[in-house]
Amino acid sequence: MLLSGFASPRRLVLLAAVSFVVAVVFLRTTSYGEYLPKYDLPSFSHGDKGEEKSSLEEDQLASGTADTSFDGVLNMPGAKSGAHTATIPSASTTPSGTGSTGFTTTAPKFEIKTGDGYGFRVYDDVTTATDGSSPTAVEQPSSTAEETGLPTLEPNGSVIETVDTSHHDHSHGFAQYMTYDKIQTNIRSLIKSWLPQPVEDHEPAYETYRDKDYDPNLWEGFQWDNDYYLKNGISKLTEEQPHVQPFPYLPYPAYNTPEWKAEWRGAHVPCEGARGRLLNDSLEDIAMPWSLIPHGFPLATLGDAGAISADASHCFDRYNRFGPYGYGQGERGEVQGWQRPVVKPDWSSVRWDQLQAQCLESNKKRYAPDARQPTILRPDVAVPVDAKPKRPLKTKKPAYHPRTAVLVRTWQGYGYTENDLQTLRAMITELSLLSGGEYQVFLLVAVGDRGVDISSNPQVYDDILHESIPREFQGIAVLWDDMLLQTLYPKVGDWSVKWHQYMPVQWFSETHPEFDFIWNLEPDMRYTGNHYHFFESLSTFAKAVPRKYLWERNQRYYIPSAGSYSDFVLDTVEAVETGMRDGMATPVWGPQPYSPTEQTPLGPTPPTSEKDDSFEWGMGVEADLITLSPIVDPKQTEWENKDMIWNYIPGIHPNLSDTDEDPEDKSFHYPEYANVPRRATLSPLLRFSRRQLHAMHTENTAGRALASEMFPASIALQHGLKAVYAPHPVWADRKWLAWYADAIFNSNENKTAQWGQQSDSVYNMDRSHNFGGLSYSSTSGFPTVLYRRWLGFAAYEEAPVSPIDGLGGKGYEDGGFIVDLGNGVESIGGKGRMCLPGMLLHPVLKVREADEPGERPFMEPGG
Repeated sequence: MLLSGFASPRRLVLLAAVSFVVAVVFLRTTSYGEYLPKYDLPSFSHGDKGEEKSSLEEDQLASGTADTSFDGVLNMPGAKSGAHTATIPSASTTPSGTGSTGFTTTAPKFEIKTGDGYGFRVYDDVTTATDGSSPTAVEQPSSTAEETGLPTLEPNGSVIETVDTSHHDHSHGFAQYMTYDKIQTNIRSLIKSWLPQPVEDHEPAYETYRDKDYDPNLWEGFQWDNDYYLKNGISKLTEEQPHVQPFPYLPYPAYNTPEWKAEWRGAHVPCEGARGRLLNDSLEDIAMPWSLIPHGFPLATLGDAGAISADASHCFDRYNRFGPYGYGQGERGEVQGWQRPVVKPDWSSVRWDQLQAQCLESNKKRYAPDARQPTILRPDVAVPVDAKPKRPLKTKKPAYHPRTAVLVRTWQGYGYTENDLQTLRAMITELSLLSGGEYQVFLLVAVGDRGVDISSNPQVYDDILHESIPREFQGIAVLWDDMLLQTLYPKVGDWSVKWHQYMPVQWFSETHPEFDFIWNLEPDMRYTGNHYHFFESLSTFAKAVPRKYLWERNQRYYIPSAGSYSDFVLDTVEAVETGMRDGMATPVWGPQPYSPTEQTPLGPTPPTSEKDDSFEWGMGVEADLITLSPIVDPKQTEWENKDMIWNYIPGIHPNLSDTDEDPEDKSFHYPEYANVPRRATLSPLLRFSRRQLHAMHTENTAGRALASEMFPASIALQHGLKAVYAPHPVWADRKWLAWYADAIFNSNENKTAQWGQQSDSVYNMDRSHNFGGLSYSSTSGFPTVLYRRWLGFAAYEEAPVSPIDGLGGKGYEDGGFIVDLGNGVESIGGKGRMCLPGMLLHPVLKVREADEPGERPFMEPGG
């Protein structure tokens, strides 16, 4: 964490000029560039507009950068005037987790103020521990349970009162910093004063940390953030804004305009949807949000929509989000704020494979010749002899549009819920059909039955396909098994999907060269907004960032309640350069092969030295790897999987025999592994370029591998590929203190620019419990709780539970409850269906309503 390093006026003066130039150069490549003053920077040029760089281009050969602007307006050919058109307003660099600080139709002029800084103000009374059942200050509500007749729920647990910064506008950050020692003193005080709620068999055990200087459970004592629910509901929205109605949401480029044609070959042709009509003339196939979000909706704790230029100004309720894809189709009666589709497809008869193939055929002139052919779902096990990506170093504009495969990873025996099916229909419609084939969605299905042969027996393959996959999606499913991986990569010696989950993705890429990029998704991922907009926001952000200090920026979480993203970028650059002077940081520059003789990097050589680069190399170049969690060097951490490395030292690898009672050899360590360059990211949702996957394939073919969390980022590091952590918004179920969030998620043992990479790393086994209440974390129950309430189901939490545990459903939406939240009694619910902005939620589990009243529909993630 960076809390004190730049309080010196002398340092600020020395760094101000450099930071100013860095910010201008960096931000000119983003959607904020048009709002920057026109400073004269001779070394910065957007280059020849007639050329565009691809992810496979040798970056040093490029003389300029690609135009990364995103119009955001869809004018679909054949659409009626004024219909099916939506504009994504310009992005703001202020935190955009709430309606008041999000997108505006006219973005303010962007200003760079190096003196403001990114940090945390010291409050003398920032934290005090109190008994949650007897708060020090209770604001009485205007009505009581007796007056309203609503059920009453009592508070439970102990609460750490906080100064709530979650809804403040920190457009220029805080200028005052806390020292490392001050932070540690505050943390120790919290530990001593906090009284945890009694929870049987809680892990990590509370008593373990009473006398320590850290406690990974401490966040459980923060106030529950009930602002997701207090003023949420479409009845409340329409009461406050009577004119607001759902509208067709189409955040797509301005297809077929002169500007678009100057960029891309061919023409965008409308495609047919599930209702048999062209999508430019079928409102029933289009999701419709409300043009605002609930008042007081919480700011993200980590990351920010504005940072990646994602839309944060609309919200979706469940009917308008999934109604076009089957939700509510069998219901009767009027539903507030929703127009029921007249055409009700027989979904089991819809052939999504044919719809995607027809769409590609109609738009084939937009894509390279080798990307126009129908996809073969059962490619040969044998990988082409020369599968190395071949694309021209420079592509004259107008260019062929790249194609992206989206692989949703499921398995034999996976139980598809109605919400799973609705989500897949939405993904195919929004990503593939509305874009004219820019994306194509597949199910990549693991066959776990080792007693069958799917590679040489077509009948067995078909039987498993028909038994395991819903009929409408059988045509987009690709099956694989362990035998395939052993055939492909015999030298690795281990093929467990736990440790090598991207082997089948590599195989898919090698046998499907028509795709330039591949997204790896899990079936328990949910995005409550438009999938195309979210993925394009991520890729546009990743394309815009330069390579200088990129690996270092990738280490660090952005805390939006601490300041603006532009200040965060400046602050990070200053930290890295201070770390360089102090000998604590050595920026990555170019490939980092583990052995010059054994490994030939596939990435480009830097065109100049790191010192001479003016944050230009890599700008406008597609990322080879996009992650949704930070990328850190795990060597100095206590993360348990950091030495799960196969054959980088010939013949040395973990012993993971299937016959062992515990096949995970966590104690495995080899001294020479200290010399193996590596990085790790906990995000299973990744985007790969073909070059990235080919590099991974090459390493596995040679027998080299690392644990799944390390393999993609480590190969990008070793081969000199462009890897980018995109700081998408991540919410929390508690109101985290900004300084505490930074101290935990960006811990660095007081070593400059070493975020998350020391012995106090949040990725250590016990400290990783801090991820437990986040909206994007494999160990969190919050995504399921929030999503179930949004779906109209009751939501039960894992202990310790909130005062609103068990609430949700019709009674909650239509009637409401009086709840003692610990800081006052309030009415919650009774405002109609919940409305959520675009939120990436993972994992979302058990999305069926409970069969019996009172049944808890889910327990542990993965259970």
